[in-house]
Amino acid sequence: MDFLTSANPRVVFAFWLGVVVIAMALLMLGVILVMRQVVLRRERNRIRAATRWHQILIDSAQGVSTSPPSLPRSDLPGFVDAWNHVHQSMANQDETALQRVAQEIGLEQQLYVAIDHGSFHNRVMSIIALGYLRSRTHFDKLARYLDDRSTIISLSAARALMHIDPARAVTMLVPHIMARNDWPQGGVAQILHDASPELVSNELGQATLQATADVAPRLIRFLADVSPAAAAPVIRRVLQSPPDDHLVSTCLQVMTDPADLDLIRSLLTHERWHVRMHAAAAIGRMGQPGDEQRLLPLLGDSQWWVRYRAAQAISRLPNMGGEALHLLREQQTDRFACDVLDQVLAERNMGVNQ
Repeated sequence: MDFLTSANPRVVFAFWLGVVVIAMALLMLGVILVMRQVVLRRERNRIRAATRWHQILIDSAQGVSTSPPSLPRSDLPGFVDAWNHVHQSMANQDETALQRVAQEIGLEQQLYVAIDHGSFHNRVMSIIALGYLRSRTHFDKLARYLDDRSTIISLSAARALMHIDPARAVTMLVPHIMARNDWPQGGVAQILHDASPELVSNELGQATLQATADVAPRLIRFLADVSPAAAAPVIRRVLQSPPDDHLVSTCLQVMTDPADLDLIRSLLTHERWHVRMHAAAAIGRMGQPGDEQRLLPLLGDSQWWVRYRAAQAISRLPNMGGEALHLLREQQTDRFACDVLDQVLAERNMGVNQ
C-alpha cells in the first residue's frame, strides 16, 4: 500500500482501473457460467419431461388405462414437445384419449400462459399445441397472431387454425397469403395440404382471378400444388386476356393438362423470350409427335435458354428416340441449332436430365 500512497496519481489511477476491469471481467465470467448452467439444466429438464410424457401419451393413445400425473409448469416445454410430436405421428387417428389427458392436466390454461408470457420458442410450440386441442373456442385467440410481425409465429398460428376448423381457416388464410410476402412458399403449401383439396382450390381459385399481377403468380403455384385439375380452368381464364408476362411464365411452369397444348403452342412465338422458353419446356412435358416441327424454329432463337429448352423439349417428345434425334440433328444447317442439339445429345448419352 506504500506504493499507492507515494506513487504518481496517474499510476495510482491506472492501478485501480486495472483492478476494476479485472473484477468486472471475473464477474461477467461468473454470470456466463451461471447462465450456462441454468440453460443446461432447463434443457435436461425439457428432455426428461418430453421422454416421460411421450410415453404417457403413447400409452393413452393405445388404450392403456393410465391416470396422468400433474403437469408442473417446469415440465410444460417438454410436454408440449411430446404432445406435438405424438399428434404429428398419429396422422388422422382417433385423438379422444389424448384430448382426455389434456383436459385432466389442465393443458389449455397452461398453454394460454405460455403463449402470452413465454419465450419465443415456447410461444411457437404452444401455439401449435393449442391447435392440436382442436377446440373452436381457441380459434379467435389464435387468429390474432396471423398479423404478428414474426413470420414463424404467424405461420404457426395459421397451421393451428387449420387443425381446428379448416373451412373457416382457409377463408381467413387466403387474404393473408396474398398480403404476407414473408410467408415462404413451402410453409404455406404444407399448411394448405392440411385441408381438403376441394376447399382450398375453391378459395384459391377465386382469389387468383381477383388478384393483381404481382400476387397472382404465388396463388397459381399454390393452387397447382394443391390441385392441378382445379388449377387448369383458372389458368385458362387468366390467359384469355393478355396478362402480365411474368404471370404467363408462371402459368406455363405449372400447366399439366394436355388439353391446353394448343394454348401453349400459341405462346411459342411470344415476343418475350422467357415466355417462349417456358412454353417450350411445357411442350416437353406434355407434347405429342409432330410438336418437334413447332419447336424447330426456336433452336435458332437469339436467346440461349430458349434454344436449350426447345432442344430439351424435342428430345423428350414421345417419338424422339436416340435415332430420331440424331437424324433431326443431321438435318439442321443453323449453327445455333446444331450446337444446342449436340449438347442435348451429349447430355442424353451421359444420362443428364433424362
